[in-house]
Amino acid sequence: MELDLKKWDDETDIVFNPEDIFTECLIDAQEELPKPPIAISIGYKYEEHVPLVTYGNFYAVVGASKSMKSFLKTALLACYIGGKAQNYFIDIRGHKTEGKYVIDIDTEQGKYHVQKAVKRVHTMIGGDYKGYKGFALRPKSAKERVAFIEWILTESEYAGKIGLLSIDGIADLVEDVNDLKESNDITQKLMTWSNDYNIAIITVIHKNFGSEKATGHLGSSVLKKAECVCFVDKEDKVVTVTAKYSRNIPFDDFTFTVNEHGIPHNTGIDF
Repeated sequence: MELDLKKWDDETDIVFNPEDIFTECLIDAQEELPKPPIAISIGYKYEEHVPLVTYGNFYAVVGASKSMKSFLKTALLACYIGGKAQNYFIDIRGHKTEGKYVIDIDTEQGKYHVQKAVKRVHTMIGGDYKGYKGFALRPKSAKERVAFIEWILTESEYAGKIGLLSIDGIADLVEDVNDLKESNDITQKLMTWSNDYNIAIITVIHKNFGSEKATGHLGSSVLKKAECVCFVDKEDKVVTVTAKYSRNIPFDDFTFTVNEHGIPHNTGIDF
């Protein structure tokens, strides 16, 4: 009797062949594999750029409510695009960005505040960059948000040309951050999206009040799977960014503040 290697997953309705998985996923210790290409770097150590996030991976920003997480996110987007952004954050820069779109998904704020964030990116880079697209998904359901992200990655005019995707915040892609299955499923999507479309993903998540733990099962799952996790802590007007976990060389802590025009920049730099 011939063995049928095709398997059926009742939960996902996916047919898969274990032999194909074996061939695709087996690691050859002798094969020379290149390092994942850097999407955003921060600083320089040991004669190489320090990766914040690489293409094919995702990065997480964690912090309390109103700790300036979103300001850090917009700074990272601006520095990825380039232009004049390095005048504000001297060590942060994008790599292999030519011809790539930047998609910025905001799930928490209304259109007015999302527009302010989009304008902030344009101000930092010194012009209106047509490759940067911001979306305010606050009115939509969790399922609609996920479906929209999948559509923009696979069927939109930007599909196949996206370099950086930002999701602020990831908790709004699930109904319950303490639901183990939902949390694992959305974290798996981050891994699948980044891998399959060779993009870098920045995601933002709250931490529990009075704790260093990100919110719920979702927070735990995201922190375990992210390539790099940084925590932001705000004291008075100064925000400290710390690399808590990284699969690469960890970057040095840095601080930033926000000027009277609402633009974030390294402390010690005046605008």
